[in-house]
Amino acid sequence: MKETGQGKRLEDRLLGDEWADWQPGSKGGSSSDAPKSLFIFFSFLVLILVLLGVWLFWYLALPRFESFGPGFTGMAGAAFCISASLLAAWYLSQVLSALLKVKLAPSYFVRRISLRVLLSGAVRLAGISGIARDRIGNSFVKFHNDLMYATRTGKSSKKILVLLPRCLSAEVRAKVKELGEKYQFVAYTAFGGDEARKAVKDNNPDAVIGVACERDLISGIQDTAPKMPVFGIPNKRPEGPCKNTSVDIKELEKIVKYCLNI
Repeated sequence: MKETGQGKRLEDRLLGDEWADWQPGSKGGSSSDAPKSLFIFFSFLVLILVLLGVWLFWYLALPRFESFGPGFTGMAGAAFCISASLLAAWYLSQVLSALLKVKLAPSYFVRRISLRVLLSGAVRLAGISGIARDRIGNSFVKFHNDLMYATRTGKSSKKILVLLPRCLSAEVRAKVKELGEKYQFVAYTAFGGDEARKAVKDNNPDAVIGVACERDLISGIQDTAPKMPVFGIPNKRPEGPCKNTSVDIKELEKIVKYCLNI
């Protein structure tokens, strides 16, 4: 394994001083675990709101359409119905693929037109409902990974880049190193989003596996997924965020083996 990374480790500090919603000194940062159904539910609500918005536009604009004649009104109505049907089919194909673990959505959709476009809205709705953004983020990452598996996206990749956070404990880092020597992937310790993006550009991998907190994974998936296959693994935070975090090594190995098709 080739492990790289630039920058200096910051001095010890209050846990989560970069997390606006984290209470310094708190323990147990692993409570963000959530089922993928959570993201599916809120993304469905976003889709409904989008369709209602389009319908409202149609309703308000109908008198103007009618002024152009019945033929134009019929064409506009048909366009609305077709658009709504395509949106519904796009959504259902990806949700059913992830739930049933069968390829119902083309890989192109997963890479370019994924449900991540609904993520910002889902996070806002979840926040209004009192659900932390890390929980909805955790749910989204699980959904995204299952969708990648179902559509065979990223399978048979030859060059894998594993992005690691600076806050991993020494014990976990050693285990990742052993895994990297076994499967010959590049592991890079990124000290921020800009450095992570630079690592992806410099290494030009076939697939990326990111290990980080949910908010960083969301940002990374949104930035990188349209360009190449990306998997995410939320870190575990027994001492709170940003210090001595860990990762499920078995889950990491599972994704690596999937990407290498072994």
